[in-house]
Amino acid sequence: MTMAAAAAAAPLQAEEGAPDLETYVGKYPFDIVDGHRFLDHPAVAAAIAAAVPDADKRAAVAFDDNGLGLPIVRVAGGRILAWGGARRAEDRYNWAVVIAPDGSKPEVCIYDGVGYGQDFQASEWFAPGQPAIMKQGPCPSAAEDYPTADIAAG
Repeated sequence: MTMAAAAAAAPLQAEEGAPDLETYVGKYPFDIVDGHRFLDHPAVAAAIAAAVPDADKRAAVAFDDNGLGLPIVRVAGGRILAWGGARRAEDRYNWAVVIAPDGSKPEVCIYDGVGYGQDFQASEWFAPGQPAIMKQGPCPSAAEDYPTADIAAG
C-alpha cells in the first residue's frame, strides 16, 4: 500500500465539535446532525474525496433537495451505509457511501444504469488508493444488500 493510500485509509479527523458518524445511524442522509448533513460532515467529505479523486465522478455523490434517501444503517464490519438516488429515477441513478464511524475505510458506489438491461446491471466502486472496480447490480441501499457481489465471468 502506498503512503497516500495508507493515509487515506487512516481515520480522517473531523473538525472539533463535529459529530461521530455513528450518530447518523437511523437518520436520513439529508438530516442535519450537530450542524451537518451526512455528506457535508468533514470526515465524510474527506473520505469521498480520497476514494473518488475524479471531481466529475464525485459530483454524482450528492444530495440535492429533490433527491431520495433511506435511513443510514449499520453494515458488515461495523461500518455504516448511506444511500441516495435521483427522484423518480433512483433505479437508474444512485450512490452509496460505506464508512467506519471514525471516518476510515471508505467505499463509494456510483450507479448509472442508463442503457443497462436488468441482466447487466453493474455499479462502480471506489476506495482510496485503489483502482475503481465494477460490482453486480446498483448500489446497496440496505444492510442485507452489502457487501455487493463481485461480477463473475462466465
